[in-house]
Amino acid sequence: MAQVQARIAFLREKTKEAASAKEFDFDKRLAEVRDKERALREQKKAEKKAEKEKARLAMISDSNVDSDMAAMMGFGGFGSTKK
Repeated sequence: MAQVQARIAFLREKTKEAASAKEFDFDKRLAEVRDKERALREQKKAEKKAEKEKARLAMISDSNVDSDMAAMMGFGGFGSTKK
């Protein structure tokens, strides 16, 4: 009988330790998940910014080709001649 009671007490202590360890692990894991989400958002933001910069550079190079073509065709721009 004493052995059974001792075993039950031991198991209760073990479950209390496991429960407190899970709470700690949960907080730690929650912090890790938040850090990963923040890093992922920053990575997506950087990728989007790089994509916009690439599109801007492509547009600049296209406009240079268009201005060269316009000069070759004999007109300097599409502005109004009215003053």
